[in-house]
Amino acid sequence: MNDYPQLKRRGLAVCVSGPSGVGKGTVINELLRRNSRVAHSVSLTTRSPRPGEQEGVAYYFTDKTHFESLIENGQILEYDTYCDNYYGTPREALEQKITQGIDVVLDITVPGSLSIMERYPEALTLFLMPPSFSELEHRLRRRGTEDESVILKRLQKARDEIHMAHLFQYAIVNDSVSQAVDRILHIIEAEHCRYIRQSGIEKMILTR
Repeated sequence: MNDYPQLKRRGLAVCVSGPSGVGKGTVINELLRRNSRVAHSVSLTTRSPRPGEQEGVAYYFTDKTHFESLIENGQILEYDTYCDNYYGTPREALEQKITQGIDVVLDITVPGSLSIMERYPEALTLFLMPPSFSELEHRLRRRGTEDESVILKRLQKARDEIHMAHLFQYAIVNDSVSQAVDRILHIIEAEHCRYIRQSGIEKMILTR
């Protein structure tokens, strides 16, 4: 809560990355449930809406030509392609929420976070770790949705990605969802207390 309304609170872009099976989705859902001032980032895509999908809720929808023009103009912070469709993070929609004082969480791949670090350096970057590599393997196998070759590929990719954790500002071990969310909420609150985000507060204190 901002006790000094003259200091307009600006939200944070919070990138949450980590290897497959680490529990990003579960942690983010609990984070959203526990803090009403946190919103989930909505991606922009060139695929057609599916029945029941609403613009700005599931995705923002556009065509390929417009998406590519946004890339050229630096308005897509990170993107990927799947089944010949683009998926990416639009700068304008993110900025709108941040300007409103909303913290926006991005459930994003490791390469996606690295791209955002370059294009949006003020973003807060969190790397979600498993408590152990054996536990990560257990979580992947417990899904029961993939064959052995796919699991082995995911494990090798996870090993490579974990070696990239030093590129992120924070590393959080997801030993329990509740504790991981506690840590993220504490980090977000601490980041809001940085002087750079409260510039001018001393003048207000001295005139009260």
